[in-house]
Amino acid sequence: MKKAINHRIMRSNNKRQILEFIRKNGPSTKRGIAQKLGISITTVATFINELLNEDRITAFGNAASSGGRKSELYRLNPDSLYVIGVDLQVDRIIMLLINLQGEVLGVEEEKFNRSDEWEIASLLRQTITKICDSNKIPLAKISGIGIGVPGIVNHQTGIIEFAPNLGWKNVDLPMILPVDLPVIVENEAKAAAVGEATFGSAQGYANVIYVSLGLGIGTGLILNNNLFYGHNFLAGEFGHMAIVPNGLPCRCGKKGCWEVYASNNAALKLYQDYSGIELSSYDELLKALFKEDPIAIKVFAEIVNYLGLGIANLINGLNPEMIVIGGKITEADSLIHYQLLKVIKEKCFEYSYRGVSLQFSGLRNRATALGVGSLMIDSLLYN
Repeated sequence: MKKAINHRIMRSNNKRQILEFIRKNGPSTKRGIAQKLGISITTVATFINELLNEDRITAFGNAASSGGRKSELYRLNPDSLYVIGVDLQVDRIIMLLINLQGEVLGVEEEKFNRSDEWEIASLLRQTITKICDSNKIPLAKISGIGIGVPGIVNHQTGIIEFAPNLGWKNVDLPMILPVDLPVIVENEAKAAAVGEATFGSAQGYANVIYVSLGLGIGTGLILNNNLFYGHNFLAGEFGHMAIVPNGLPCRCGKKGCWEVYASNNAALKLYQDYSGIELSSYDELLKALFKEDPIAIKVFAEIVNYLGLGIANLINGLNPEMIVIGGKITEADSLIHYQLLKVIKEKCFEYSYRGVSLQFSGLRNRATALGVGSLMIDSLLYN
């Protein structure tokens, strides 16, 4: 029995490697794949035939040859699989239609002001229909849906155990979503980390921390090329890392949490404390910063100081190659990048800081939807 299991795992890994090679490298020959992956050409030929039969790849002419028989090229068939990736935020849905190549074919954004799970499920269904219709892709061709949410997700069951900003506890969104399709649910920061590692600035890096700044702070960890979940799927809850002993109270019931000092909500509260003016949104605060409002400048100086302190702790503890920052704050990249690097360098252990790259997300508000879409594709292809 053990031999049979090991053989099946090896077989699955070989097929996955071949498909991934073609996805990443474009048109390839059997011999080229065999040489690069260290797999026999007979094995490659077997899986190429399987992938052709599954319509995952297509023959694509012949490679250039200096003499002798020309080798046939094979390329991905991007239209053999479509998925939908969703970033479910506290006030809106950002939905992407994605093909097997990871190309975004369509985008829909829908705002909402009520967060009842049944109403959200209905809105998701309506938006799925809308994105399919507007891109002339029948719903029957959609293979699966991935949803990123701002909360604690049980990775094994897909149940959203706690999403405080949505007011949800123990919500089984896949069960109540009115579609007959595979659905996976993932924490938004974890999904965004995958998005950055697959499509963004973290491609090619094995150890990455994604820091998501919103109403709170979430992080996604890619360690040794794998999304890290921890003992009970809570790895990455660094927003509740204490950085000020006996500091300001947090919604979690503790005091001094990182998100109380460095999140978007923290910035808005600071602005109100300093000016007596309650801004309606974080966008307003960014506009004030761009207009060189002295109070906004003071607020961001303080926010960046605490943000840098928290990131320095992550670097000291986890020794990543790259930190990627996501959220609305990315719009202020040019104004705060230097100061943030300065704070991180001052607070970091010298040896831990060496070689660490700091990036603001280039994927912006698509990182989560792209990441959870990528997880859905992997689940369909390899699980």
